[in-house]
Amino acid sequence: MQVWGRFLAKRFKVSGFSGRYAFSSQPKDGFEQVDRKNQDQANEHNEQTCQNPDHIHNVDKAKRQKQFEDKMTPEEFEELKKEHEKYYQQQEEMRQQQKDLAEKLEKYRPKYDGSIYELKNAEKYVEDQIRKFDWNTYVISKYYPSAVRTAFFSLNYYNIELMRIPEMTKETNLIMGKLDFWQESINQIFQDQPMKEPVSVCLHDACKKNPISKNLMTKLINARRYEADHPRLNSISELAYLAEQIRSNMIYLNLQLLRIDYKDNLAVHQAASSVGRCLGIIDYIRRIPYNLRKYRLYMPEDINRKYNVSVRNLWDRVEGKPKDQLFDVVLEVASYAKKSLDESKQYQKDLPPQAFRAFLHAVEAEQYLIDLEKANFNVFDRSLNANSYIQLPLQVFQAAKNKQFLYHNK
Repeated sequence: MQVWGRFLAKRFKVSGFSGRYAFSSQPKDGFEQVDRKNQDQANEHNEQTCQNPDHIHNVDKAKRQKQFEDKMTPEEFEELKKEHEKYYQQQEEMRQQQKDLAEKLEKYRPKYDGSIYELKNAEKYVEDQIRKFDWNTYVISKYYPSAVRTAFFSLNYYNIELMRIPEMTKETNLIMGKLDFWQESINQIFQDQPMKEPVSVCLHDACKKNPISKNLMTKLINARRYEADHPRLNSISELAYLAEQIRSNMIYLNLQLLRIDYKDNLAVHQAASSVGRCLGIIDYIRRIPYNLRKYRLYMPEDINRKYNVSVRNLWDRVEGKPKDQLFDVVLEVASYAKKSLDESKQYQKDLPPQAFRAFLHAVEAEQYLIDLEKANFNVFDRSLNANSYIQLPLQVFQAAKNKQFLYHNK
């Protein structure tokens, strides 16, 4: 065993066996000196690589490029080089266009100083959302007193939030859960403990400053519950009832903002019922293109059966457009809405002073029915509401000037 140890010590220059692999650092001959020199060069290369991680990638890329160039003729290489330069130039132009577009959009992006849950920022957020998603309401808001305008925005955006819930999902349980959230939010608002949510903050301030009824706000939630529980409506009267429960109650909330006592005024109730029924039905007509994307058609089943219309056989696969039977359904439903709107004309002169402001949405509904008839009741026609940014403000101005809620009052 000792002989074997002396042999290893002599062969590998082990100095004193201080460790199991404690080899001597002295070179054995010239070959080891060359290895040490190569090792130093490798260490230096590794240090450079660590300092510049792209070094290896650039070297490999240069090698591949040289190999590729050796296989090409000079003409092919020049042509490929021009194509690469053109490609990089296009990429640079696209990046510059995106940068310019981001700078332009930055001007229109709402800027809030502080938290969105602060009242001032929450009111600005709600107003921006109304201007973006409900232009008609934004135009009509100019004819409300400035003291109640923010409350008017809050109530209408609250209705928009409820309307979006069934459109976001098909699951009834999810719809009910979101409606329960808004019901809890309304309860906390009237307990003076609003949730940390912009719409709730604005509604809380509106309810403190104005005589807004909790019962009316709850009826809006109950109407959406009824809509979720009844994905199919049996008759036009059921659709009219649901439309009235939503839009007529919105008219009553607007009357409360205007401090108008309507409880004992029969003309106000009749006008609110007729106008609300018309507005609600038009809302469902406008949502037809969006609902069809999710294979839903929220129209009365008796009228659908009358014209043999269903979601499955609705589209003409040859021409790639809906069948004309759908437009027949829209015609009959729109005729019912027009009849309800015509009934409201007789109550215009019997309304209390300034009450017409709560009914100004009828101006936009009246013009929509006219445009729908011109489009042959094609709800997909792009001409519908095409001139609303110019035509609607003028019509609302003329109606408000005459203290009426209809522009074509003939």
